[in-house]
Amino acid sequence: MLRRAFAKARVKTGGVARFGLRLFSMLEYGWHLAFWSRLSAARFRREPVRLPPDMLASKGIQRQAPALKVEGLSESKAFDEGFAAVYAYLFSNLQNPDMLAGVRHVRPGPAFRGIYLWDSAFIARVWQDWDPTVGLDALRAVMEVRDGDRLQHVVADFVASRYTQPPLIGWAAVEVAKDLPDEEQVAFFKEVYPILDAYQRWLVENRRHPNGLYFWEHAYESGVENAPRFSNTDESRLLDTRRQAAPDMSAYVVLQLESLAAMAQHLGLTDEAAQWQEERDQLARLINEHLWDPETHLYYDIDLDTGDFVKCPTIASLMPLWAGVPDAERAQCLVEWIQRRDGFGTPMPFPSVVRGDSSFEKDMWRGPVWINVAYGGIQGLLRYGYHELAGKLAYRLCKHVYLVFHTERRVYEFYDPELLHTQDLKRKQGNWHKALTLGKGPQRAFVGWTGLVNRMVIEVLFGVEIDDDRLTLHPRFPSSAEDSDWVLHLPSHDLTISLHCMPGKRHSGVLETSRGQHTFELPRGEKLEVRLSRIGKEAENAPENPSRHLSSQLAQQ
Repeated sequence: MLRRAFAKARVKTGGVARFGLRLFSMLEYGWHLAFWSRLSAARFRREPVRLPPDMLASKGIQRQAPALKVEGLSESKAFDEGFAAVYAYLFSNLQNPDMLAGVRHVRPGPAFRGIYLWDSAFIARVWQDWDPTVGLDALRAVMEVRDGDRLQHVVADFVASRYTQPPLIGWAAVEVAKDLPDEEQVAFFKEVYPILDAYQRWLVENRRHPNGLYFWEHAYESGVENAPRFSNTDESRLLDTRRQAAPDMSAYVVLQLESLAAMAQHLGLTDEAAQWQEERDQLARLINEHLWDPETHLYYDIDLDTGDFVKCPTIASLMPLWAGVPDAERAQCLVEWIQRRDGFGTPMPFPSVVRGDSSFEKDMWRGPVWINVAYGGIQGLLRYGYHELAGKLAYRLCKHVYLVFHTERRVYEFYDPELLHTQDLKRKQGNWHKALTLGKGPQRAFVGWTGLVNRMVIEVLFGVEIDDDRLTLHPRFPSSAEDSDWVLHLPSHDLTISLHCMPGKRHSGVLETSRGQHTFELPRGEKLEVRLSRIGKEAENAPENPSRHLSSQLAQQ
């Protein structure tokens, strides 16, 4: 009852309300930053980080976080420490049920006091490898605080947004639920499917143009608000996004329609699944028909008043790749852009604006790298079979985040695409309100979607996919990691993977559970598939693996 009354007392975000919220957040942020920075500085001298069981239990967590140990590379220590730091910050940003929501919910960082839609979707994926039930709660929280059928951009203690945000809760729900037994998946889908069904219908009524493509009500709804396709650097001038058809919003809806089809299929609603799939395919056709520029080979916004492309090459141009929209020829064009040094192929890949564009600058969504949409780019490469390139770029993303943590002892909101520091990064330079409430650069302790680097280590580099009892291992380590040893401990699956990246084109390793071991050798690019319940039940006569001692060392720490 109190929570409902509290919700009714919230005001929709206007200028005064937003300022008050940010000012309060700034004061709280100072306390959190002082506390957690000291905790992390002391804790990260040891590896891996092991949070005390009573601290974990205070937030309903029964297992230790995944742990990583690397040897044989100059950046080995940075990987170890950075991987552990991500999970420590992830835990610190987890909130117990309170007056805001009746379930556990997640904050991107200490300065962001609220439940954010697309942040929660990405953070749920980070929790997936540690405790998927937390990820499910993070998604439930977004749905719990919805306004009618609309999932809200953000809900904070005294403020609720009038906007929505990238509709990725359905995508995250399907992905996180893969770590659940079948009966628990079905129960979760029964719970959330009606809510997401209603949300999609709300989007059709409120965010779809008559031509079938989708738009953003406001730049802030997109999550990439000061991108040059929408505004100038300090946001003093904003375009009317309602008169544009957006490739990123339309692609996110494609992902949502796919997720609704998958949920309906799990629930035995075959007719509804077919209907969602048909809507998905039709929207993909419209994106290709209207938003693809055959001259520059990119997807752009289109101005509905003039019919012209808004030819600003940003990370939004790649989101249709994630959603499986382009055909093979268009996908190859996007991959070429991803590899171009003056495109998205900067040392830390996937800048928010291509490096060679005149609007590029190191200010938020005008050039810096954001891990959430970079992760979307990696997902697109995997979807189209570019596994080697996905591994190479994922490695560069992770290495950059971990090396910056190694030198600056911080996990950040966004990163310099060229340099291994954050000194040149700006936050909407010239916007005094943002400078006062959020500072002049990227937020720190941001885990947050930056934690997706750990997800990329597990999902992309090790290539771990677990479906009930079935383990698929598809390593994608780049050639720069040759002759190195990697050990990944996944307590949630009672599994330790020891992998030696052999010179040449092979990997060797050991899978360990509490029941025993399974050794393997694997040609680079190929997959290993085993049943976890069978590990240790068959006698093996395999050669000694050089990563085994690392696994024992990890278990003892």
